[in-house]
Amino acid sequence: MTATQIADAPDFVVIDVETACSRVSSICQIGIVGFRDGRIQFEYETLVDPRDRFSSFNTRIHGIAAAHVVGRPCFAEVHEAVCGHLAGRITVAHSHFDKGAVAAACRVHDRAMVDTVWLDSVRVARRAWPELPNHKLNVVSRHLGIPLQHHDALSDARAAGMIVVKAIDHTGLSLAEWLTPVTRRRRAPPPPPPPVASDPVAALPGSA
Repeated sequence: MTATQIADAPDFVVIDVETACSRVSSICQIGIVGFRDGRIQFEYETLVDPRDRFSSFNTRIHGIAAAHVVGRPCFAEVHEAVCGHLAGRITVAHSHFDKGAVAAACRVHDRAMVDTVWLDSVRVARRAWPELPNHKLNVVSRHLGIPLQHHDALSDARAAGMIVVKAIDHTGLSLAEWLTPVTRRRRAPPPPPPPVASDPVAALPGSA
């Protein structure tokens, strides 16, 4: 990588995936967005042939069916592009689902794991806006006024990235600080009870 490429590299990237069925490896859409200086730098989106069945439950959620992925590449064929965007960078995902799905797809398609540093934007949102009833992507996006076409992988990735951008502005914490685990203070143990004072009179022989 040249000095110019390093200088132009995104501060972080965001990935979101949709799956065809209950198997997390069954990725049928990938959306990746790069952010630099609080703005979108690039976007990548593709439908993916999961080489798996489509369940009606999942299709109702994201609207993708088997007919939509005919002739589309499988995960093994887009693995290089995904690694090109994520490898060696900070990768944001809203919950651990996308991280697990990418890892499962790598195993199923016999591809190398993606070497990246993961940041969960659910954890970011929970820490930045603890007053919210929950920290689902649609709830946080609505609270922050972030446009969202929920369960479209590219739109979800954009929204998760903007949550991190707004959390940095809201809290003043840098991206590096968001990567640092929060250390919870341990409560000091209660002081031991004071020793019971002995009665010098009762201790004398013959005293009662």
